[in-house]
Amino acid sequence: MADYLRDELGKLLNQYDERRRAVLAREQQVKDEDALFITQFAELRRSVIRPAFETAGAMLAERGHKVTIAEQEFCVGTGAKVTEAEISLRIVVSGAKEENARALSISTRHYNKMVWINAGKPAEGAKGTYPLEKIDRHRVEEELVRFVAGIVAG
Repeated sequence: MADYLRDELGKLLNQYDERRRAVLAREQQVKDEDALFITQFAELRRSVIRPAFETAGAMLAERGHKVTIAEQEFCVGTGAKVTEAEISLRIVVSGAKEENARALSISTRHYNKMVWINAGKPAEGAKGTYPLEKIDRHRVEEELVRFVAGIVAG
């Protein structure tokens, strides 16, 4: 009888251990994919988005507009509160008040591995979400031109 109990419990525990290993492997894979996505966005922000924002900002500043660029790193805070990685170009057109600033923001949506482009006043709806590989220099420049066109159109 002791052999039966040992054999059957051993089989059950082996099955449980195998399922648990699969769950842990999947959890680690998700963590690795999240980390890779955040790393890739940071590189995109550094090599593509920021240079485009800086070029546009310099041109706008030459014309008397106030421009700031702000960046936020991805982090998970207390209570699992997530702060997405983001870069924003904030513009106050010449002659306007600070509260009338407009911002173009490009940020991560780590939960679905997408990038969100939000062009407009804070709290406006999404401009669009894209897979990371669809964000390139051309798209960033198009978004910048569209954004500035909306500002100068009044």
